[in-house]
Amino acid sequence: MRRLVTGSLASLVFTGTFLVLPVYAQPGPEPEPVAASSDEVPMGSVDAPAADADVQEGLTDPVAGVAETQPVLTVTRTDVDRFSLVGVTWAHDPAVTDTLVQVRVQDETGAWGGWTEVGVETAEVAEPGADVRGGTEPLWTGPSTGVEVELVTRSGAAPTDVQLDLVDPGSSPADSALGTPDIQDTADAAMDMPDVYSRAQWGADERIRTWNPTFAPTLKAATIHHTAGSNAYTAGQVAGIIRSIYEYHAVKLGWGDIGYHVIVDKYGRMWEGRYGGLSSTVVGAHSGGFNTSTFGVSMLGNYDVVDTTPAMIQSVSAIIAWKFALYGVHPAGTTTLTSSGGGTSRFAAGRQVTLPTVFAHREVGSTACPGRYGFARMGEIRAGVSDRMRGVSDGIAERYAADQGLRTTLGAPVGSPRIEDGVRWQQYASGRMYWSPSTGVHALWGDILARYLALGGPRVLGAPTSDHLPTPSGTGYYATFQVGSIYWTLGVGPRWVKGWVLDRYGALNREAGLLGYPTSEELPAAGGVYQQFQGGVVYSSASTGAHEVHGWVLDKWTAMGREKGILGFPTSDEVRTGNGAYGSFQRGGVFASSAGAFEMHGWIWDRWVAAGAGSAAVGFPTSDERRAPDGRGAFNTFSNGVVYSSAATGAHEVVGAVAQKWLALGGPGSFLGYPVAAPKALTGKGTVSRFQHGWVYASPGTGAHPVHGWIGALWQSMGYERSALGYPTSGEQRAPDGVGVFQTFTGGVVYSSPRGGARAVQGPIEDKWTRLGGLSSWIGPPVTNQLTMPDGRGRASVFASGAAIYWSPGTGAFEVHGWIRDLYSSLNAEQSFLGYPTSDETPVAGTPAVVATFQGGRIYSSPRTGAREVHGLILGRYLQEGGPTSALGLPTSNEYGVRDGRRSDFQHGSITFNSRTGALTVTTR
Repeated sequence: MRRLVTGSLASLVFTGTFLVLPVYAQPGPEPEPVAASSDEVPMGSVDAPAADADVQEGLTDPVAGVAETQPVLTVTRTDVDRFSLVGVTWAHDPAVTDTLVQVRVQDETGAWGGWTEVGVETAEVAEPGADVRGGTEPLWTGPSTGVEVELVTRSGAAPTDVQLDLVDPGSSPADSALGTPDIQDTADAAMDMPDVYSRAQWGADERIRTWNPTFAPTLKAATIHHTAGSNAYTAGQVAGIIRSIYEYHAVKLGWGDIGYHVIVDKYGRMWEGRYGGLSSTVVGAHSGGFNTSTFGVSMLGNYDVVDTTPAMIQSVSAIIAWKFALYGVHPAGTTTLTSSGGGTSRFAAGRQVTLPTVFAHREVGSTACPGRYGFARMGEIRAGVSDRMRGVSDGIAERYAADQGLRTTLGAPVGSPRIEDGVRWQQYASGRMYWSPSTGVHALWGDILARYLALGGPRVLGAPTSDHLPTPSGTGYYATFQVGSIYWTLGVGPRWVKGWVLDRYGALNREAGLLGYPTSEELPAAGGVYQQFQGGVVYSSASTGAHEVHGWVLDKWTAMGREKGILGFPTSDEVRTGNGAYGSFQRGGVFASSAGAFEMHGWIWDRWVAAGAGSAAVGFPTSDERRAPDGRGAFNTFSNGVVYSSAATGAHEVVGAVAQKWLALGGPGSFLGYPVAAPKALTGKGTVSRFQHGWVYASPGTGAHPVHGWIGALWQSMGYERSALGYPTSGEQRAPDGVGVFQTFTGGVVYSSPRGGARAVQGPIEDKWTRLGGLSSWIGPPVTNQLTMPDGRGRASVFASGAAIYWSPGTGAFEVHGWIRDLYSSLNAEQSFLGYPTSDETPVAGTPAVVATFQGGRIYSSPRTGAREVHGLILGRYLQEGGPTSALGLPTSNEYGVRDGRRSDFQHGSITFNSRTGALTVTTR
């Protein structure tokens, strides 16, 4: 992280046009540039997170369409300097189109706020070749000391060079002592310029402005925006907010300057934005594809969540009216603009679009800007502009006289103007013109006018808020009203769309989107309303909002009874996935793919969504929900597994090879029962699902196998697949003894019987046991788990035959059994002078005896002599004499003490060691 200082010091804030603030007798502080500073926190990318960043599974505050296992890039910092604005930027990449960023901050008291989803910046820089970055909208947080950020894309596209930007706007005495707006524009306008505070007054540091102004030939329209930041600002914070936006736009996004021409705060105060002069046609960076010949006015705050203020709307109208008066733009007319295209424009480059001269950003861009409350004020803004540019009493006549094309369309006036429900209108030979103080003057004709009148005209729909206009797709016509819009296309006719259904229709790109034109008007539904379109339906209710349903999902939902069926109302639009698409409903969902359309509901639906829905490992559904064979649960089959649900266990998915094995065993009717947990990924590309009575483990090298019962309990106590046993390589099998069962693992075998429980044989001891014949041999099944010897290095296992297999790093694994093991154990086994065995028991040639060798000696055993040990110097001399085949024969005693030494007896003699002289004496008889 590095701290950047991008200016000098001090700024000035002021009294607004509509806000009454205190007046001071003494002069206020002089304005001067203020140093905005910022912290840059590198985050890297999901594939290569920066040192301070991390990658987690899923969002902390879940969002629809983001799987709980999806990689999320995150960073938390509480060691930063105080900041008031947050933004996240990344390397410009046209493929990164669906970035989702969540932010929460820690205030100066140390308290953390809630998570806020920050929209992606949809404006575009106007200067060709500029080194720009993708990024979020700037989020004003107020003074903060800590921040946590999470970034993900629904599509899986991976932004690179991600950076968290924390901006502090700096401060100056002028921020709390407002002066008089000082812009004195001398342009020849028909009206006085309203008060606007200059760049100098809000403390713009021109040294960070790298954009060179360019100018359009003329002005044709105004575009209305909102900044989408916090609405909880005070009057004294506004200058700092604008400095922060300027720093973020100019430096962090690489635009070189602030994008808007004018910013209007909630107090009605106006602030100069883009450098180049308010009276000029300087090109801004505020509306992708439509920056040229437009005047960008942005309302400070987020007007998708709260309503605008009257003072703000009055000021927006005032500055546009002054600007239009300079360039002769008709406030109630239309204009034709040519799109320059771009990733955020609704219109391709070169497309000519007819628009109102005052239009909202959302009418040309893929955005909700200026928010639903801001957009609802568009008619009021247009009317306010008209009111300021002329007397309202003759607005209809003035429009008619000024527009030759309109006169040709409408024909001659018929009769005199009339007023109906507060709306003034004039009949013409082929149409009408309507006017109201809040909407301005608009013309209607043809089928749209006829439908408007048939529906009740101004009494029901209010006044028109637009003319009769061609749709952007060029396939029909529409007009907007205070209550709804009427759309017309050939073969369908005019249809009224309103309320939440209209909001959803607009968000889906209206007639140019998947729904096409409306084919009905709003109809009643059980608990809501719906409307039919060429490409689907939109359903709306108070509890769910409005959402579209179309295609195979609609067909399936219809077959199930639509909103009256088990699924209820839709709660989302259709979501596309790599294998199909799904729609969410109140109590479930429908997924459609080439395999067909299938419903899910209840716990199974909830589990599929929690597992990632379209990106879930279990895949997409291939059946409707069915009853389980035992009658206690339910299930859906999926392209890569199943999801089973029961009252006792809830709903859980079983996927891939694990699902195949479990179903082959009998599914919930098998000894394993129902799944009780989601699949878990393991080391070595393994996976496990847990069931009521066991597990099924799978890995690429072992396949899928169940583990349960006593064997499962022992394996669990040893550490599952992380233990020395590793993954199972078989299921449980009957043992050759007909009493117990056994199961093989990559690192050993576990045997279980009712009498002895479960015992594991593993590693080199298991290898030795297997070579001896394992369960099918004389040695029998294990009666102990592998034992660790006191020296910490050796291991041993004991078996049903009484035999034991010992292992140490220096000796390997060897078995000891019968009389030899009895003697070995009585001597304290490997802790004795004998140490670990170095051979199995082997016959002694020419005798009825057997022998086992050890690190420190030997044990000989025969029916006549029993088991006897020989070791040390006596063993050495015994072997020199010829051992058991010598005249001495087999040992008949263990080594024992005598006067001045040690002795071992043999069948035909003895060997004595004199510890005083070191002599070895062999005596035969």
